[in-house]
Amino acid sequence: KPISRPGIDGNVWQRHWRLYKSPAYNFNCTIRRRKKLYGSRVSAKLIYSKEIVSNMSSELLSLQDLFSKTIKYCVNCRQDLSKCTALRCSRCKVVHYCSRECQKSNFSLHKPYCKKIHALRLQLSNDEPTLAENEDEKKASQYKLAYAILTLGYHSTDTIERGKSIYEYSLLEYHKLLRKDPFWIGACESVVLLLAILGYDGLCISLISFMLSPPSMAVLEAYGRTRSDAESLSREARIREFTSICSANPDDIWIYGPDDSGRSFDLSAYENIRSLIPKQWGANVFQVPLMLVKMRQYARASNNSSPSLRKLKMMEIVEICRQVEYSADFLLPVLRSLFPDSRQRWGTTEVCGLLARMRGEIIEEEGEEEEDSDKPYEMNAWENSCSLFWMMLKDCYAFTPNILDVVEETIEEMTKQGINVIAEDPEAPTAAEFTDFVSYMADRQRSGLSALPPGFFEDQNH
Repeated sequence: KPISRPGIDGNVWQRHWRLYKSPAYNFNCTIRRRKKLYGSRVSAKLIYSKEIVSNMSSELLSLQDLFSKTIKYCVNCRQDLSKCTALRCSRCKVVHYCSRECQKSNFSLHKPYCKKIHALRLQLSNDEPTLAENEDEKKASQYKLAYAILTLGYHSTDTIERGKSIYEYSLLEYHKLLRKDPFWIGACESVVLLLAILGYDGLCISLISFMLSPPSMAVLEAYGRTRSDAESLSREARIREFTSICSANPDDIWIYGPDDSGRSFDLSAYENIRSLIPKQWGANVFQVPLMLVKMRQYARASNNSSPSLRKLKMMEIVEICRQVEYSADFLLPVLRSLFPDSRQRWGTTEVCGLLARMRGEIIEEEGEEEEDSDKPYEMNAWENSCSLFWMMLKDCYAFTPNILDVVEETIEEMTKQGINVIAEDPEAPTAAEFTDFVSYMADRQRSGLSALPPGFFEDQNH
């Protein structure tokens, strides 16, 4: 429960709780009701802001319109459906087929995912009024739906390009959660990663820029905030305020700024990025997507471009990679692990150390048709997603033309500058394997057995 503002009686606050939750920018409320709550606010401000929001949808980008241009593929035979009729599953509304025969052939694989997605959609479509304490449950369900679609796309397709239309459905669901709560763990992380993986570089950079820089004073004043009010808001509060203001727009409208694919951050700015990231987020929430975006842009750039410009771009990539390579609390050979022939072993703890910087504790699920765990979902949901995002990142590097050459050039440049690029160690156990081994040794000692069984080092199975 927030602290009541001066001049507002506590009982009035309770009666008008729903109005404040918007917060006080619910454009369906009348000026008279707003004045009753907040006293001497200028009514012209509300009219002006209402006019801006009503026109915003026509001015801003619709993600659904953007994604409608994506070529769809049959998830069974991988046929390009751009020149024939695409049949969409009527239940999950995510995957497409070229014929009924392909749909029947794919049914056994598709059924468990389809059932789960359909159930989550029904759960979220319940429009009955919910208590404030149930809002987090709806957000958790929104995250589950987005992740279920993401998992379906990964297991139903063989490349990022062929699964792009499915991943975009997942991105839309993650984006809905981002609009509801910009700081929900896993929402912003998933959106920026998916935007980078799917090639929407401009939107990825514009979202990162928005999250690092709060809306300007002029923007908040245009929506009815006085200058003193706006100045008193923290950076995160301004982001929440602006997102709430834009709630009158459809969930697929992009409110985080224009396509900004050409933007380069100053090298000194990368040192400050992590200081601006909320503590509950991973240290690489923006660095890993930026690493992919900047490498892909460098790979696409012509070799005939200015050498000084290419040098500046490479310095930017080196700075990002340096931070990513040494971000975890333990050594992670990130750059060398991006190559398809990498033999480095990555477990859940390692992936979470890179993307979430949290201890990897996965929600155990017996099967896709089983009921979800009763554990608090937000604590584990993002960690549970990290392994899948890491595999998608590796696929993206493997299938993007010339990007692996950029990785090699980056490693060479880092070596020239005296920055140690962590080497692979294929024989090293993962953190989970090491923990299991320590537990095994402790159990043997407690039971009075020898610490190491005879022939332990000679037996290759050990």
